[in-house]
Amino acid sequence: MRLDRRTFMGLGTVATCGFAQRSLAAPAANSPRHFVPVQPELFAASGGQPNCWADFDNDGDLDLFVGFKADLPNRLYRNDHGKFTEIGADLGMADLPDTRAAAWGDFNADGHIDLYVGFSRRSGTSNKLYRNDGDGKHFIDIAREMGVDVKGETRQISWIDFDNDGRVDLFVAFRDAPNMLFHNEGNRFVEVAKDMGVDDPRKTVGAVWFDYNLDGRLDLFVANQDGTLNGLFRNDGSRFVDVAHEMGMDAAGRPSTSGSNGPSVIDYNNDGHLDLFVAGYGANFLFKNDGRGNFTDVAPALGVAGGEKATPSNWGDYDNDGRPDVYVSSYIDKAVNEKDYLFHNDGDRFTNVLPPEFMKHGATHGIQWADFDGDGALDLAIANNNPGGTHYLYRNTLPAERARRSLQVLVLDERGRYTRAGSEVRIYAPGTRTVLGSRLVDTGSGYCSQNVMPVHFGLPRGGRVDVEVTTMTKDRRRITRVANVDPNKLSRRMLVVKVGAGAADDIHKKRS
Repeated sequence: MRLDRRTFMGLGTVATCGFAQRSLAAPAANSPRHFVPVQPELFAASGGQPNCWADFDNDGDLDLFVGFKADLPNRLYRNDHGKFTEIGADLGMADLPDTRAAAWGDFNADGHIDLYVGFSRRSGTSNKLYRNDGDGKHFIDIAREMGVDVKGETRQISWIDFDNDGRVDLFVAFRDAPNMLFHNEGNRFVEVAKDMGVDDPRKTVGAVWFDYNLDGRLDLFVANQDGTLNGLFRNDGSRFVDVAHEMGMDAAGRPSTSGSNGPSVIDYNNDGHLDLFVAGYGANFLFKNDGRGNFTDVAPALGVAGGEKATPSNWGDYDNDGRPDVYVSSYIDKAVNEKDYLFHNDGDRFTNVLPPEFMKHGATHGIQWADFDGDGALDLAIANNNPGGTHYLYRNTLPAERARRSLQVLVLDERGRYTRAGSEVRIYAPGTRTVLGSRLVDTGSGYCSQNVMPVHFGLPRGGRVDVEVTTMTKDRRRITRVANVDPNKLSRRMLVVKVGAGAADDIHKKRS
């Protein structure tokens, strides 16, 4: 089954959206006190590291994969209308080696979502590529035959089409070896990182792909640890060039005890330009994009620079006020005093509103926002790898009226397949060029993971919006517009946009 419009009608409209501590005495609309644990006995195991969402069985529900520390089995939770069942062992995916990365992607473009899993070098286990042979009933490891059974301290995995040839390529970052880039030749992958100039030998622990200079090619930002410089690799077509230093984004001069971890891309101020947040040891960065390919770090001014051991970051408009918020988790070598942050976007500044229950059961690694139950409010999945930690899933019980102030956009190719990671989605006030929000189709998020799921927008008020999707093609940036979309008339508030052949206009006419 391909990932077409009918497949996702049941997925649900994903509702998205100094450290002064906001009072949490009364659960106001922007308060995270609306979160409650889902099946806590099922999600109670410690040791969780990467976690990522996808509808692996094409039944319309987002499912959750969680990778674990050594000797703890990896888990795949099937979602059946909001109730989860662990089936990783049944499908032969309950690997025991220390799992540090995982990413969903349709590498063979057959409409069935596949999974690449990365392990630590000390485990002695080669990375695995689980091919989904049909609606999630059979997964087979074909990493060796496809040429991607590599070993190392694997971190960020990304399924992206870096050369815009229509085939999904594979990027694998390592903490202890040069990064690798595998070009998809159709029946096999060929490693081209050295030839393309992205074989970064520094200690990469996070990466994200986006078209920062608007030239129609995905560029690569890598977050590096132990005092090594960060990299921003501009994609010039035939080769990548590291421009982080000249852009002022390499974090030069920091000590060996500092380093960057979890980058994430977001338009935090709704100006239509994609900004870059980088969580890290020592300091976080929030690079504001001026729209002309220049970035300025505004983290100190906006109150998001702090944190001793910030690890991943992930954005989601949990209160549907139209401004994206960010969850940042922290990791301490000893299992004491971890401190997470949930930064609410107040417009001109961010305020930490982390509730007490999250302080007790917070994340150290995986963070993912997703509307798993399709009610319009973003839910939260975390992963904590410390002894006694959990990998809880929290349901967002935002009041129904507020939850409905949302729109979800799923970007597929012209044949209904998920092959367009790195595409950009913007919404506008109808009939205008007034931007209400911008999102990136996931290329790496929430700690060494990649999701296959729609992007989400919280809406500051009800009513219609115009939707614009920008995809990268051989002809550079291609824009597909869908005008006058009424979220209230969409099944579970989801718009599916197929890029090419006027598919988006057809969808809008059928579903409005």
